[in-house]
Amino acid sequence: KTLGEDHPETLGSLDNIAFALTGQEKYSQAEVLYRNCWEVRKKTLGEDHPETLHTLHGMAVAVNGQGNHDKAVELLQGCWEDMKKKLGEEHPDSLECLYDLANALKNQGNHSKAEKLQRDCCEISEKTLGINHPETLKYKKNLDLMITNTN
Repeated sequence: KTLGEDHPETLGSLDNIAFALTGQEKYSQAEVLYRNCWEVRKKTLGEDHPETLHTLHGMAVAVNGQGNHDKAVELLQGCWEDMKKKLGEEHPDSLECLYDLANALKNQGNHSKAEKLQRDCCEISEKTLGINHPETLKYKKNLDLMITNTN
């Protein structure tokens, strides 16, 4: 109320609450908050601003959590392409978006493309963060699970 609904601090708080709801698997509630935040950030910051893309990424993960894998893939694909252009392919946010895109593709049933993107994620992470970095290990574990569950 004091700062206004389009103030960066307000939007940051909204995004954080949506993230917490996603962690609690309250995906539909998270999506609503992410969508509100995304709409305002698009207007105030622009569609390709890193914070706008971050919110879009979170919203897509919430959509995927609700089982709407086709929409999640569509959102994540666009978000990842924009992140690569704006931040670079090796940026941690771009990598995390690629990781979530691979998961959405797996959930959609597109196992071969999911596995390829997860391999790309592992390779980029190894190169940029190192072989023993926690994110690299997370990506490798996810790839191993994808391969195990597909076979």
